[in-house]
Amino acid sequence: MRFFLPLLALAACSGEQATAPAPPQAAAQTSHAAPAAGGAAGDHAHTSPHGGIVKTVGERHVEALFLPGGVMFYLSDAAEQALPIEGFSGTAVVKGAAGVETVTLAPMGDHLHAAAKLGHGEPASVVLTLNYGNKAESVSFEVPSVGLAEHDHTSLHGGQVGMWGDFHLEYLGKDDEHRVWVTSARRLPVTQAVSGSLKDGDTVVPLTFDAATGMLSGKAPGAGSRAVLVDVKVGESSFSVAFNAVEKPAGGAEGHGHGHGHGAHGAHGAHGAHGH
Repeated sequence: MRFFLPLLALAACSGEQATAPAPPQAAAQTSHAAPAAGGAAGDHAHTSPHGGIVKTVGERHVEALFLPGGVMFYLSDAAEQALPIEGFSGTAVVKGAAGVETVTLAPMGDHLHAAAKLGHGEPASVVLTLNYGNKAESVSFEVPSVGLAEHDHTSLHGGQVGMWGDFHLEYLGKDDEHRVWVTSARRLPVTQAVSGSLKDGDTVVPLTFDAATGMLSGKAPGAGSRAVLVDVKVGESSFSVAFNAVEKPAGGAEGHGHGHGHGAHGAHGAHGAHGH
């Protein structure tokens, strides 16, 4: 049996209200606090593309997004334009309910990741030391509640977000490459037993999975300029989610996905849908 479920990128899942719920840390995301030593402070408000907390660190901005699997750090310049993470390194001292961990930042797609065990809905803090060239700068962040709300459709990678059952897919076509991330109901990366392909017009593009970044990817000229159908298999569950073409690489709020599938989670996708 196959199910069909129309979705808007910022619509809630499985019959929830059609407005994406604000993440628990959203209340603090536009406030600007003075950074720790080494971070030059400004007194202006910041936008938060990924629902995290944004602060100034030297000549750039850092957005910290706290999730149960750790803290994601997104970099942007003084004009709040995204920066590539190449050349950046550092460490993070992460404090959660379970204790304190000191971890080395790892590149993960478009952000730096500090892997740590944090409790969903619990308070947490981090002291980030960011290295670039011969310069090291530090800044601290804290949140009263870790994690995004269940079925939150915030774009974590600048793409479009759709869902099927308890899985979310984020799709981004960029630099002649199709990129897909699979996450859970609470937007935690799914990195085990993941495979997939993508239909781009009449062409089927095989997708290669990188467990280190949690990303499925495949090269294709003009990726993102055409509507696509993403086929994903996670364990015994197989499903498809369609995404619109976009004229420019921007946040997922402009796109939408709709999907159908079968497998262990098929019953969740059937809410408000029809099967055949």
